[in-house]
Amino acid sequence: MKPGRREPGSFEYHFEQRVDRRHLDRFHHFCARLDQLVQQQEGFINLDRQAIQQQPDAIVFRTSLRFATIQQCMNWLDHPKRRRLLLKEEEEAGFHFQGKANWMGYGRWLSQRIRRAVPTWKVNLMVLLTLYPSAMLLSPVLRRLLPDASAATLMLVSNTLCVAATSWLLVPGISRVYRRWLEGDSTALQSWGYLASLAGLLTLLWWGFSSVGGG
Repeated sequence: MKPGRREPGSFEYHFEQRVDRRHLDRFHHFCARLDQLVQQQEGFINLDRQAIQQQPDAIVFRTSLRFATIQQCMNWLDHPKRRRLLLKEEEEAGFHFQGKANWMGYGRWLSQRIRRAVPTWKVNLMVLLTLYPSAMLLSPVLRRLLPDASAATLMLVSNTLCVAATSWLLVPGISRVYRRWLEGDSTALQSWGYLASLAGLLTLLWWGFSSVGGG
């Protein structure tokens, strides 16, 4: 399916799939089933799938999904039928993938929640401040809770939880604290204070994780 017109405030999620050449027919059949399912989901806008890398024994595909809202995208990522299909392919055909969100789309979503347009670099700082500790805290916890899970499964669960935590709890919460700075209502001195506090928080988080992880 060709990508459609980009919708304001839409949210994108990208997957990279490494497919053994021996399983290409099975992969295309699997994608057809997933594509049929995702098109039935609320908020679905479009998807695009392309081969991005040719390897001697495999082909790497990139699939881009676009939903109207981040919540609707999360509902799809956590859909029971989708999870069952992924687990089956992972166990039977060695299906591997990586997923990541389009944080520019996330930035547009966040900007709509605030009265004025927010510069992209400010949005990126909000996302960094919340995503960094979320990923650092979740990764070791998930490895302990799911010691037998594959890397693909751990990545899927980690991405899902991180996006959920940042979108529904952390970013909305911290954006309220920094709202005046985000909307440009702060004075020059206050703006420097906000920036200093962000730099301080990131430095403190880095120091804390480095100390716990032994540097």
